[in-house]
This record gives sequence, C-alpha cells and structure tokens, in this order.
Amino acid sequence: MKKLIIPVIAAVFGMPLIASTSFSPIEKTVLNIKKSALSIREKKDLIHMREEEKLTHDVYLTLYKKWKLPVFKNIAKAEQWHMHMIKLLLDKYNHLPDPVFKTGDRIGVFKNRKLQRLYDKLVAKGSKSLIDALKVGATIEDVDIYDLKKAIEDTDNKDIAVVYRNLEKGSRNHMRAFVGILRKYGSDYTPQYISSKEFRRILNMKHEAGMIGSVQYGSGEIYGKVLKVYKTPGIKNRKINWWIVEVKTPKGILKAAVTTDFVYKKLNVKPGDRVELKGYNGIYGFVTCEIEDKTSGFEHKNSFKRCRK
Repeated sequence: MKKLIIPVIAAVFGMPLIASTSFSPIEKTVLNIKKSALSIREKKDLIHMREEEKLTHDVYLTLYKKWKLPVFKNIAKAEQWHMHMIKLLLDKYNHLPDPVFKTGDRIGVFKNRKLQRLYDKLVAKGSKSLIDALKVGATIEDVDIYDLKKAIEDTDNKDIAVVYRNLEKGSRNHMRAFVGILRKYGSDYTPQYISSKEFRRILNMKHEAGMIGSVQYGSGEIYGKVLKVYKTPGIKNRKINWWIVEVKTPKGILKAAVTTDFVYKKLNVKPGDRVELKGYNGIYGFVTCEIEDKTSGFEHKNSFKRCRK
C-alpha cells in the first residue's frame, strides 16, 4: 500500500507524477494522465467493472479448486491484476466507493445482486463437468469483452480508456486459452454476446503482449457511438460524394470517410449505432478500411492499397 500513497495523492491534486520503478508501465501511464470530470455513466461503469473483474477472479479460483486445471489458476491471477487496475482508477478519482471493500473481498460475495446471482449460476454450471467449466470461462470472457467495448464507447477519459483497452486485450487472450483447450477436448464454444465475426477474429489473432497505450487514430481499431451520417464532396474530385460517419470515441469525435455514394446510395448506419472501424489517416482525415455496425449488422471493406498492407 505504501507504494500507492504518493502517486494517488499526486493524481488527486492534479500534480505531475515522477516515473518510478515501483510501478508497471501501465500504472505509470494511467497515473500520469491528467484527470477529467467523470460522467455518471463513467462512475457507474468503473464501480461495476471492479466487481465484474472480481466475479471473474472468484469463479476461476473456485473452478480451479474443483478441477485443478492450471488455466483457471493462471487466469485468476491475471484477473486479480485487472481488479487492481480498476481500484487504481477508483482511488485516482477521489476515492469512488469500492464495492469489493464493502463486502470484505470475500470469495463469492458481491454487493451487486445481479452479479451475485450470475456468480452462483456460473459456479453451479462449471461444477457439473470440466467441459462445462471451460465453457463458463469462455462465457465470462465473452461478457467481459462485450461490456468493456461498451464502457470504452461511454468514456471520454484517456486514462480510463487505456485501462479498459488493456483489460479487453487480456480478455481476448483468455478467450483464446479457454476455446483452445475446449477444442483439444473435442468441444467448442459459441459466442453469446460478441458477434460471430468478432469471435473468429479474436481466435485468429496471436497472443497479445505488451501495453496498449493512449487511443490513437492513425491505425488499429476504433470503437464508438455514431453521432452523424452525411455525404460530402471529395477533395480531388468534387463530383464524387463520400459518406462520412462522425463517431464519439474515448479520444473525442472522429470523422471517418467510409466509402462513396457510388457504392451505397444509402448507408445502413444511423446515429446511436455502435460501430467498430479500422483504417488510416489520409487526405480525407480518417479513411476507413473496414467498418462493422454492431447495431444494424452492416459491414463494409474497402480495397484501397493501404488497406491491403
């Protein structure tokens, strides 16, 4: 606890932090990002995530005691770290109430009644057989990824987004671990929360190591909620109209060029939809290589040269 006192005090009072070898790279990054005002939604998400990560930890620890399969013990340790990172944010933001502290951090005990019922249900199912236990693990990671994506969309705070994105990365690794073992046993898992396409994409990825830093627009994935959809004339050819989608992301509002109206007379994307974008910075700003509308199911890929790299 002594290691946390100075950084937390500095963060609370908005003072710059001095890098210390006592902290991991992600802790240093999160504590050094200046605080921003929290919305009610952001506060609720942080408090919920603290207990959701505890649920994951407690279920895995309980199933390890039942089946003695190392994957449960190993991932439970990772979930303990996830809990710690959310606690770091709770402390940074003027010591938001910690539901784990209120329940004494007892295994299988939760302040949130829905999470309590979910814990009881998952442990009961996972105790039936080893295959059921592994499917419970995959289900938990499925829920985590889904909830974290929504939480990322609902925050404007860079430090919170950094933590959530790294937790999501961990959940993808855990999902691959559980599904990989299930398949070795001749079984499999069908996603219940994330899309089938997202599930396949995760399984086709290699193990993800290292820290995901602040959200960038230059490359990679961007998640957010659609604010506006409209057409605008092209820069090189004013006779060609481009579909532009304005998306609220953790870093701010992003204007993404999706495709031309030659391709789609009407774009099946509307304000309020949740979307995932992949692309690069071009002459139109952010140029989309791929877009997936999680709400409508609309998908589109561009074959631009830079998208094929």
